Amino acid sequence: MKPSMAGYGLLLVTGIFLLSGCGMTDIGSTIRGDHYLMTGDYRAGEASFRQSVRERPDSAGNNYYLGRFLLAENRAKQALPWLEKAVRLEPDNPDYHFWLGMALGATGRSKAERRQYEQALALNPKHLQSLIYLGNAELKRGRYSRALALYRKALKIWPDSPTALYNRALIMKVLGRTPEEKIGWLQYLDRYPSGSLAIRATNHLNRIGDFSYRNHYLGRRTLTLTKIWFRPFTAELDPYSYPALDLVGATASNMKKGTLQVVVFQKNDRELAKKRAASVKKYLQKKFPRLQGRKIRISWFDRSEVFTVDGKRQKSGESVRFFLTGWK
Repeated sequence: MKPSMAGYGLLLVTGIFLLSGCGMTDIGSTIRGDHYLMTGDYRAGEASFRQSVRERPDSAGNNYYLGRFLLAENRAKQALPWLEKAVRLEPDNPDYHFWLGMALGATGRSKAERRQYEQALALNPKHLQSLIYLGNAELKRGRYSRALALYRKALKIWPDSPTALYNRALIMKVLGRTPEEKIGWLQYLDRYPSGSLAIRATNHLNRIGDFSYRNHYLGRRTLTLTKIWFRPFTAELDPYSYPALDLVGATASNMKKGTLQVVVFQKNDRELAKKRAASVKKYLQKKFPRLQGRKIRISWFDRSEVFTVDGKRQKSGESVRFFLTGWK
């Protein structure tokens, strides 16, 4: 769950922090360093802070920022001595310990990495990044209870942490705590319904028999969508489903060629399945005129949809599926 090395430079906890007892020069360095990190101009930041280190070699901040820029440039081994020096010069700064841990982890020194996160938390028990990354390290070691406790603390500080939310659900899966696993995936997908982790979360959710979200394959794109809902016992679309349908319509209408296939399954009610398929087509063509004509083809079945997720056979008695044929 660690980010790419390029992402290291963007992991700011709360923006600019002011070092207690710092002079105006250090405050200026902090503002300058954070500016380069936020803009992603790592090479310019490195050049600027190499000069700063030459001028003030015993400035913890200067050494820290030089290490940060080298780390962001995928040069973890070169970053280590600068971050280590920053920690020596200012051992009570939890941010310095955290980023030294990141550099150690990037060079494969996982035990030393964990020690730095632990040191950061000893200085500040609410250090968010250290809670999350120590949790990741414990999860990797198979220490699930310890990782879970750390993620729970992180979520009290940042309830929307994607890493903590996803890994909490993953731990529930590993421990076989299915009801909590289901809640965990739903909470993750409610906040982060797109991207590669959303696709994985949806597969996990479907594997345990919940179809609140489904993955649909439209050309080269995989769309994670909420279930398409209708008013009970009718073919009238529930407005809750409009955003999902809009995403399907926008994706299909942007394709130069191809036909959008809409397949509706309604166990033991073929007529209702047909009407629901027609409702979906009508909504999409009205909202997306480019889908008029032969751009949408509908099918309907009076049986359950049968499919396989992660090697497990599943059935859904009521569903709407989308895919593209002849696309380009």
